[in-house]
Amino acid sequence: EGAVTPARRLEANRVWAWDGSVWAVWRVGLPTYPFASTDDKLALHARVREALVALPADAQLISTCVPVPAEELARRVSAGVPARAAERWRRAASADLAALVGYGCVERRLYVAARNGPPRAGTVLAAAVESVARRFGAGGPRPARADGRVAVQATRDLGQRLERVLHVTPVAPPEIAWLYRRAVLRGIADPPPPAGHTTPVGTPPDDAVLWEGGRGDDPDRPRHRRYLRIDTERGTGYQATAVVSEMPSAFQHPGGGEWFTVADLAPFGVDWGARIHAVGNAEAQLRARRQQRQLTAQYAEYEGEPAGPPRSLAAALDGVDDEQAALAANPGDPELQVTIAFSVTGRTPAEVDARAAQLGDLLQPWGYAVHRPTGGQVALHPAALPGAAAPPVCDDYTQHLLPRDLAAGAPVAGSAVGDPRGIPIGVDAHSGQARAVLIDPAHGPATNRSGSLGVFGALGSGKSYFVKRLALGTVARGGRVVTLDRTASGEYVRLAGAMAADAGADTCVVDLDEPGDVGLDPLRVFAGEDGIRVALGFLTLLTRTTPSDVDGAVLAAAVRRVAAGGGRLVDVLAALESTADPEAVGLRRKLAVHADQPLAQLVFGDRPPLRLDADYICFHAAGLSLPDRDAVVHEHLARQVLPEQLFAQALLYLVAAVARALTFADPRTFGATLVDEAWALTASPQGRQLLLDSIRDGRKHNAAVWLLSQHPDDLGDDALSHLLGMRALFRQSRGAAPAALRFMGLDATDDLVGLLSAELQTGQCLFRDVADRIGVVQVLPAASSDVRAALDTTPEAAA
Repeated sequence: EGAVTPARRLEANRVWAWDGSVWAVWRVGLPTYPFASTDDKLALHARVREALVALPADAQLISTCVPVPAEELARRVSAGVPARAAERWRRAASADLAALVGYGCVERRLYVAARNGPPRAGTVLAAAVESVARRFGAGGPRPARADGRVAVQATRDLGQRLERVLHVTPVAPPEIAWLYRRAVLRGIADPPPPAGHTTPVGTPPDDAVLWEGGRGDDPDRPRHRRYLRIDTERGTGYQATAVVSEMPSAFQHPGGGEWFTVADLAPFGVDWGARIHAVGNAEAQLRARRQQRQLTAQYAEYEGEPAGPPRSLAAALDGVDDEQAALAANPGDPELQVTIAFSVTGRTPAEVDARAAQLGDLLQPWGYAVHRPTGGQVALHPAALPGAAAPPVCDDYTQHLLPRDLAAGAPVAGSAVGDPRGIPIGVDAHSGQARAVLIDPAHGPATNRSGSLGVFGALGSGKSYFVKRLALGTVARGGRVVTLDRTASGEYVRLAGAMAADAGADTCVVDLDEPGDVGLDPLRVFAGEDGIRVALGFLTLLTRTTPSDVDGAVLAAAVRRVAAGGGRLVDVLAALESTADPEAVGLRRKLAVHADQPLAQLVFGDRPPLRLDADYICFHAAGLSLPDRDAVVHEHLARQVLPEQLFAQALLYLVAAVARALTFADPRTFGATLVDEAWALTASPQGRQLLLDSIRDGRKHNAAVWLLSQHPDDLGDDALSHLLGMRALFRQSRGAAPAALRFMGLDATDDLVGLLSAELQTGQCLFRDVADRIGVVQVLPAASSDVRAALDTTPEAAA
């Protein structure tokens, strides 16, 4: 049998079918579901239920697993790059893009189609007659057509109702035609989604021929022949459609009833469709009462039986009672007669057979069974296309559900995470098939969201590799990154070499141990109140004073006098010496001790102020010895902190302030301050306040702060974490996992604790994007071996 397009005409998002009916088609935006909170899942369930109630008597849900073409991936990766950095980004991203294409990335699309027009009776026969007439050129009678004006108004009204609860957009004719064309080419030469082109409607795509049960020359042809062979001019493909034949009498939601999400767990592409026929509430209640009487009467058949009536009879009666109660409580709810079908493809009948069996295995533990009707594969093939008439085989597998039940299957559920464009950072590791994860560091500020990022994970979990890849991509895309490297090996210094070699970026490394002629005097680097504020923050850390005590007031007055006279930070010592207050004398003595530190000339020396305009700026201080967090927080331990540790902490604060100024300098260029071992800043009130101010003001300056540490608790209270637009959580210990999951906005269930502590491998993380979608991301290794060597910090790799 040849493939026949169900549409006679396409107009806007409406399909004029051969039976005279009119179908309207919308595409539904899919929120990320697997790691949504329980409250979010219940809220989505309520919206989907309301949308199902709004649908007319006949409707379809159509879900497709679509390969993403290499050209589309390249467009998304290159989008948003300024012209001055386009060539640099092309060179830097080409190898990573090729690696991502090699994964065979896919995405899921969901469509809802609703029927308007004449009554349903006789449409299958009418469609068959019209099909034969068109194929052989006969001009037989056509069924009555729906009134165009009525169909347009009905489509508009239904669209407005759906938009109130779901994110839907009308589907243009090229995309509808692509659905028809793809139905026969899937697994052979999947056509890419439309990008402005059109496909002829009314002719069999590629002159396809469908063979029920295949042909005798098919390789490894199974005896049952429950598959479909499709011959086209592009080649030969094999498909099979499995229909849900059994469902559990009861299931819970969320956590057990989401049978549609199984399609994303399979390691191969799975399409599914649900044909819905709604029965009015009054008629449904009448049927429920009739069935209730029939089931109750069956108890008499088991009188005198020692074992009594079977448990299945009581369970069936309980189910009918529950349905009747739900219909009575919600008079606006219909009963939905639903046929659910899953479709798979393969290169051979044996592969199709194996995939269909694997799909059944995924559904079976939850109480769902699927069956492939023998002799019904050709009829089921077009059943999941907009405007196609329901074949009689669908009636044999009808499931009677309430809108709440069908919504519990999670038909409106996706797994996408990341930004619509940006750096090819990884793939979705939770789905059975690869889904590209892109991160555009500037996407947050561009959409009025915070672009700041928190990355947390145990030692060796891959967090620094992740943020280095992000920094490399940011600079290659024309942005700026400023960081402080405290490692003896200079891991972020090596990153500067990789940026210069791989992307041709302008990099600068400032060695704070041997700074040369570079000065970081805050009264010279910063102007006006900014200089006074940073100078006070630096000096209060050195002297362990607080702004509210007497010492703090004396210090503030001295700094303001020096700043008003255009002096340098070293002049604060003379200003304190000229003051008769005993507090000033004590403060000067404290500062004099620190003025003799090896790195003191950075701040107190007469050097030209820092002026840097490189793309990547790394302050390297391998000898910087910081006090631990407990020594800063607890007063009894603070007395044991060495002077060089106090100076190191104050210098870290100063470098962070300089980084903030550099990334805020030009709002046209995205800038990021990378703070590794963030606890060293958050442990002090001054450093914590600096981070808060930088994150709060980052959006308006097109800038962000990237914080790295072992655990989210290193941030202190929730004030900082609430400002982070993106969050990445790598492996944690079992004891630390619950608090880390709460940081991500997830419930600390046993499954998630196990995932975070035992299942996540090195380089895998839970990632929350600026749209608050959460997924498991496998960070891609850098395609270039030189870049991989620069990013990796494991001793084996370094050797």
